[in-house]
Amino acid sequence: MLLEKYAESGVIPERELDHELILFFDSEKLALPVSARRDSLSWSMREISLQDLEIPYIIRELLKNNCDWKKAIREYFRRIGEIRPEDFVEIVEELIKRKKEFLISGTEIVDICKKYNRDGGVVIAELKGAGVISPYSGCGRVVSKLERIYGSPLYEINRFLIKLVEG
Repeated sequence: MLLEKYAESGVIPERELDHELILFFDSEKLALPVSARRDSLSWSMREISLQDLEIPYIIRELLKNNCDWKKAIREYFRRIGEIRPEDFVEIVEELIKRKKEFLISGTEIVDICKKYNRDGGVVIAELKGAGVISPYSGCGRVVSKLERIYGSPLYEINRFLIKLVEG
């Protein structure tokens, strides 16, 4: 499988891909186009085209750990130097329990972090770096409406991870 083959390097080369595979990987957030509009970090701003795909760190860790999401979360956060990486298993589980569709607000993430005496801003940055969440962007009116309903700012949770956690 391509994901396993390129998990170590983190990049699936364009020559290995076709349009259908790119769309599938992107829809599940398993691998994302390297290029983004306006250098945005948001997954929704990635340019869907035949190009190299980047495998998010959490997906790489999942592949190394036979899709054992709890072990993958602990290993990733231990590796980046977090004290009590097991907290992140519970934080991720709670994020997914509180999600609306595949979205969660920054306010909710901060509230969850308070239970673990964690700085919400730091945790959000680490979750983004891991590929667990991404800033959610899109059409101004649609995002504004969603932010009024769910809170602001909005983050998209990795859809593949959601499926594993909800099992």
